[in-house]
Amino acid sequence: MIAKDKKLIKKIQIRICDTRVGRLFLNRKFVYYTWTGIFISLLNIFLLWLLIDNFGIPTIISSTLVVIGTFVLRYVLFDFFKIL
Repeated sequence: MIAKDKKLIKKIQIRICDTRVGRLFLNRKFVYYTWTGIFISLLNIFLLWLLIDNFGIPTIISSTLVVIGTFVLRYVLFDFFKIL
């Protein structure tokens, strides 16, 4: 029974991976792209909170530094994971 279920799951997985949407979203690069985006977004929020609220740096300066820094970090991470 378990072997039969595993074969069924494998067939469904193959069918999903063979579709156009499956090839696009089940790709390892897409997973890296998604997690990198989530990480950068959370890092933006944390760094802005840290610089503006805790260190008292003016908003325009903090925003500029954080956006430039995370932009460069995003490029480095994309290059590291070979997404580009």
